[in-house]
Amino acid sequence: MRKLLPLIISLFAGIGLGLFIGWYAWPVNFTETAPADLRSDWKDEAIWMAAQAFAYDGDLELAQTRLAPLGSNDLGRLVLDRAEHAIDHKLPAIQVAYLARLAAALGATSPRLKPYLQP
Repeated sequence: MRKLLPLIISLFAGIGLGLFIGWYAWPVNFTETAPADLRSDWKDEAIWMAAQAFAYDGDLELAQTRLAPLGSNDLGRLVLDRAEHAIDHKLPAIQVAYLARLAAALGATSPRLKPYLQP
């Protein structure tokens, strides 16, 4: 037991020192991260903002430019997946409609989105 106690104290001291250094002394700061490297919730937010802007200005080319940095080869499918995710999570109908209209403009549709495409 006498040999084990210093080992346990050293272990906890090392963990504490490592956490202090990693979180306070020299924390990692990510800057200028590519949008394709964002967490999925931030990508979802970027898709939602592009859909809102498209609903406002109707500029498909600009919407594609806004979505391109997300790193998808199929932007229509990307927006379609987000719209279906919005339906699954019972988000407001207007939000689903904006996403559905942008997905349709990008050439992606599904039977689940048809009710949201009606004027």
